[in-house]
Amino acid sequence: MTNINIELKGYTAEVVEKMLVDGYAKTKTEAIRLALFEFDQIHKLTEEELYAKAAGKMLKDLKSGKEKTSKYVTMRV
Repeated sequence: MTNINIELKGYTAEVVEKMLVDGYAKTKTEAIRLALFEFDQIHKLTEEELYAKAAGKMLKDLKSGKEKTSKYVTMRV
């Protein structure tokens, strides 16, 4: 995996910060990964095999305790 440094300003920085505050992501890196994953889900840029591989890794990490899940509560306004 390649490492890159990204400087977030303005709108994008606010979106990432909101993802952290609301508990959608634990880190800025995770927030960016989630945003890219959702973009790909909408636009279907990658092969179905890659989704299966990512899902399999996620399930393995959940079972081993390496990854944790959180319960999200929707707030009504």
